[in-house]
Amino acid sequence: MRKSILSLATLAVASSASAQSSVTLFGVVDVAVSRYSVKSEWYNNTANPFLLPPVGQPDSVKRSQTALSQGNLATSRLGFRGTEDLGGGLAASFWLEAPITPDDGARGVQTFARRSTVSLSSSSLGELRLGRDYTPSFWNDTVFDPLGGVGTGISLINSVFQNLANVRGAATTTNPGTISLGGSDSYVRTSNTIGYFLPPNLGGIYG
Repeated sequence: MRKSILSLATLAVASSASAQSSVTLFGVVDVAVSRYSVKSEWYNNTANPFLLPPVGQPDSVKRSQTALSQGNLATSRLGFRGTEDLGGGLAASFWLEAPITPDDGARGVQTFARRSTVSLSSSSLGELRLGRDYTPSFWNDTVFDPLGGVGTGISLINSVFQNLANVRGAATTTNPGTISLGGSDSYVRTSNTIGYFLPPNLGGIYG
């Protein structure tokens, strides 16, 4: 009986949210021209001739490249969001946000992997959010880091955990028997979450 009541309540909220009169289309397109340069030098602090560069080869090699890049200030994305007033101070909302790659166009609105949530919120009670969203750990990182989570100022913690997730995902692809600790989840985002956010009128206290 409880499952039936819960299902009907969920259906009622979903029906109200889908009946909203407008949807907001939003996004960010971030592209830039970047210049990269790297220099490699032979290093020999001994008199060992075998550690010298081969005959006819230079002591150092420098390579540089100018390229179009993206995501230097903000990550490019395209999304849809909307809110429906349910009365009594309650509101139902949804948020669908997809990653895009404006430099080559290879990635578009194929998945809403950045964020895919439905919410029930109240200015006095807070917000109950369901779906794919930021992890609690990353909320702390992105909110309190003055340089945010993108560009050259990205935090070391963010970089380390993202690289670990990428390595684990690649290992799973090449070795099917390996248990994946990354997959679609990462330090930044995770799927199938149930989150509760405190109301914004607590005098600076939030969680």
